[in-house]
Amino acid sequence: MLRINSGNRYLPRFKRTLQWRALVLGFLTFAQANALSQQGINNDLELGIQLYNQNSFAKAVESLRKAVKVNKQDYDAWYYLGMAQFQTRDLKNATKSFETALKLRPDSAAGHASLAYTFLMRNKPSDASREAHESIALNARMPDGHYITGAIRLRADQPTEALAEAETALKLDSQFAPAYLLKSQAIVKSVAGAILDNSDESPEERKQRYRDAATALEAYLRLSLSAPFKETWAEQLETLRLLAADRLENERRGIFSAKEVTTRVRVLAKPEPTYTEQARQNGTQGTVTLRCVFMADGTVQHFFVVSGLPDGLTEQAINSGRQIKFIPATKDGKPVSMWMELQYNFSLY
Repeated sequence: MLRINSGNRYLPRFKRTLQWRALVLGFLTFAQANALSQQGINNDLELGIQLYNQNSFAKAVESLRKAVKVNKQDYDAWYYLGMAQFQTRDLKNATKSFETALKLRPDSAAGHASLAYTFLMRNKPSDASREAHESIALNARMPDGHYITGAIRLRADQPTEALAEAETALKLDSQFAPAYLLKSQAIVKSVAGAILDNSDESPEERKQRYRDAATALEAYLRLSLSAPFKETWAEQLETLRLLAADRLENERRGIFSAKEVTTRVRVLAKPEPTYTEQARQNGTQGTVTLRCVFMADGTVQHFFVVSGLPDGLTEQAINSGRQIKFIPATKDGKPVSMWMELQYNFSLY
């Protein structure tokens, strides 16, 4: 959890990754919060926190902006302003707010972790890594720094290191949902080549890794009831279960590797994905790598994310993949389903 020690004034929990957990404060209704404000019992800071607690992030930003104008030396006001700005996807201003908060309290592990995650979302891995390591140095018992470091390692194509950081985060907090997703993604990336039979490991070892990835992903979906892009990960889970099945089960379904077919898939049309506005704002670039099945009936199914990108780009790639037109592979003169790899490059010019 991201826990803030503000002289024991507040002990909130900061939401993380694609989904943040609810703050642990006494919950007030909007009417109660407004009444308290009108009575003058709560100042702008306290009202902003309550509004944030109620997921009214835009209103929280308004209140917290007033709070920092009243007292520019208030760490809590700047920190919560950064959190609210993050939730409204105003990442540049969130960065400034967190940096201001850290000038006032440079020993805040939560502040450094929050800034690290904001840098990560802005596609600034070097800055994110620096802040994550500072967070760990200040409080090694807080899982967030390890999670962020793992996410950076995964983007740098270092799945073994990413998996180790995910495991560390889960040892510190077994209910930390994002770390389960990171763990599953790290396992998937390390074993991805096995789908196309490019691995020397035994079939049983391979299936066990798929099972491990599926178990971690199940935990993420169970703990994250309102996870963003939940349908994408639910489909990933289904595909992991398929891959963990016996080879005979795959053959029964008629799914083959490129080596096993007589003629391979012939792609006729491959629509290109488009950038999301959020990705443009954050300067997100890179490659989405997918594995999927080009079915005998001419549809593309069982999408499996090997390397994804944030800000909806992975989902854009999957949507484009579904629209591919092709002639199915054949085996012994009959159309069959075949595993394929797709790569979509996203670049801002």
